[in-house]
Amino acid sequence: MEKTFDFEIITPERVVCHGTVQSISADGTEGAFGILAHHAALMTELLTCIIMVEDSGGKTMRFAIEGGFLEVVANRVTVLTDTCLKEGEVDIENARAEKDAAEKALTKVGSAEEKERAQAALRRADTWLKLANW
Repeated sequence: MEKTFDFEIITPERVVCHGTVQSISADGTEGAFGILAHHAALMTELLTCIIMVEDSGGKTMRFAIEGGFLEVVANRVTVLTDTCLKEGEVDIENARAEKDAAEKALTKVGSAEEKERAQAALRRADTWLKLANW
């Protein structure tokens, strides 16, 4: 039985990754999970996280996403997300500035909506910096 499956990450602007892989792991709203070949059909919401992918040659790749959805159907996994960066694409200075701005915004008294936006910006910046091993 084949131990690989088709995998792709798609944003509105581009196909970030498309290929045959052995496994993936990610963080969903129901917790962390992994996918191997011939996984049961699944649809789940993803958190802002790093997706770890082991390709068919055993090489590990990492992608940072800003939430989204993951679908498993017929030995194919598709991730749809608004934003995705591959390793090496992170602008560290920009991510650090975004993190600083989000931390400052969280210290100010504001509406619940403003705090939620600042928390989301902080999660995104932390995830980008984690991808860059910063």
